[in-house]
Amino acid sequence: MLSLVYFDTNVVKNRVYRYKYRARNINGWGDFSSPGYIFAADLPNQPAKPALKSVNRNQMTIECFPPSDTGGADITLFELWRD
Repeated sequence: MLSLVYFDTNVVKNRVYRYKYRARNINGWGDFSSPGYIFAADLPNQPAKPALKSVNRNQMTIECFPPSDTGGADITLFELWRD
């Protein structure tokens, strides 16, 4: 099946855009597609390394920092791994 790719170069991150399209043949234009709602965002960049905030006999407190660029969307979750 043939697909088409369109590059929209005038977008703002963290904004929702509505797209729909239609096709034309020798007999004229067909109906528009149902609209697709696309949220303009990318992956967040790499955050800074975690830092030790405090330590006592039984626990450590680790401080994590949000990435400087969220990719245009709010951060909804962090994941901390320990090796």
